[in-house]
Amino acid sequence: MKKALLFVMIVAITLTLLPTATGISSVAADSDKSAKIETSKTDTVKVETAKIEKNDGSSIKIIYPVLSGFTSAEKINDLLKNSNLDAIGTVRKEQSYLEEYIKGMPQKIQDPPFASIDSSYDYNKSGDILSFVTNTYFYAGGAHGMTSLDSYTVNTKSGELYSFSSLFNSKSNYKKVILDSIKKSIDKEKNMYFEDAKTTVDKANSNYKFYIDGNKLVIYFGVYELRPYAGGIARFSLTAKELKGLLKDDVYNQMINAKPLEKIRLNGISAKTQFKTYEKDYVLMVPLKTTADILGYKVGWDSKNGASIAGGFIKNNVDTYYTTGSKKIKLTPAKVIGNVMYVPVTYFSEVLKEDVSFDGEALRLFTKSTVTPSQFDTQSTEFIKADSAEECADLYAKAVKERKGVVQYGLMSAKLREANKKGFEELNWVTGVSSPWVTTYNVKDNGNGNFKITFNWATSAGKSPDTTVTLSVSEVKDQQYFEITSIK
Repeated sequence: MKKALLFVMIVAITLTLLPTATGISSVAADSDKSAKIETSKTDTVKVETAKIEKNDGSSIKIIYPVLSGFTSAEKINDLLKNSNLDAIGTVRKEQSYLEEYIKGMPQKIQDPPFASIDSSYDYNKSGDILSFVTNTYFYAGGAHGMTSLDSYTVNTKSGELYSFSSLFNSKSNYKKVILDSIKKSIDKEKNMYFEDAKTTVDKANSNYKFYIDGNKLVIYFGVYELRPYAGGIARFSLTAKELKGLLKDDVYNQMINAKPLEKIRLNGISAKTQFKTYEKDYVLMVPLKTTADILGYKVGWDSKNGASIAGGFIKNNVDTYYTTGSKKIKLTPAKVIGNVMYVPVTYFSEVLKEDVSFDGEALRLFTKSTVTPSQFDTQSTEFIKADSAEECADLYAKAVKERKGVVQYGLMSAKLREANKKGFEELNWVTGVSSPWVTTYNVKDNGNGNFKITFNWATSAGKSPDTTVTLSVSEVKDQQYFEITSIK
């Protein structure tokens, strides 16, 4: 369990950089169609939404954007793929630790904990500037999980992927203005922050994590960086108007008339219908019919049984929910206010199994219009991190035998991934050939992180010549897992 706790800490750092069984689908980013963002008469930016989902001990659900139509789209897509793969590898490793821990307990646990990752995203456009944020919740046992954000901001016309400093005129005093603004915000709510919060901001040295939400620049710090867990992610917003003269002219002109995202978001962007919600005992209550309509459900009414949806009935002031063939689930009771029935937002996620979530900042809904899943995403759900050099070498050998290119790729360092990516893509991530095939392999530890792997091959006609590969494996700095740094 000690290893599991260490991995949770690692994930909290790493993620700030990220149908049942093996169902992998994609949904379009504007109702049932992908979102097209007009950048010029000759250039159209497209945002589609892919989904990776698997439940086999651990629970994996990652909803992420797939970009096209501008020069740096592929680069960002690769960053997201790598982030998703690493997150999946970590959560599956955590699950193995939990299972090991549970096996060693003297009594059987009725509802054992399981590792999970649940991630979705938002995006907004400010002229030619496209900015999106992935919102990830990771759980690996314990009292609570960890929430993290990752963000990317790009100019779709020039292809520039912005760093924080590249937004500003280098000769301006933007560093001081922004630092003073953040510290002023902290001073207004001192009881919400750690005593050394302002010192932590100083140490960032104006190299902040950020995203652009319409006419606002949002700077954020991860959970536990500035305040306790209950305080969540600390965000500090400054409008384009406040930053006039500090931002580069092009950035300012793109932002000044753009609109921030609204609370209700459909497929990553503001929903056209912004409906009323309210909170009861820390539970968000949403209008049943309006929300159901957006997700493609029909709601009927029966004077005796109440609202009918998906084969179940919902009654005013009753806390039981179900659908055809499902078990009854108890949630916050439904409530009729005026002529509108409200239900807890979790009704849609836990009973109808829809991709609906609320994190205190936004209500996110994703529809299920599917497109062809990628081989990369399909294989990625089988990747697991290695917590020793020996395991890393063995996992690689096994992946070669099973022709799983994504698993091989996942075990590699960033440099090796980049060098081998094109070759894997040409093979559509299925390595080797149908004949000859690997029958067995032997991994020999030569010491100092070096391993010699001998692969035994065969065809339908009999044995084929053996081949050997030499790997160099090393521990990733500040993280408790290992990666392959060279293959010969």
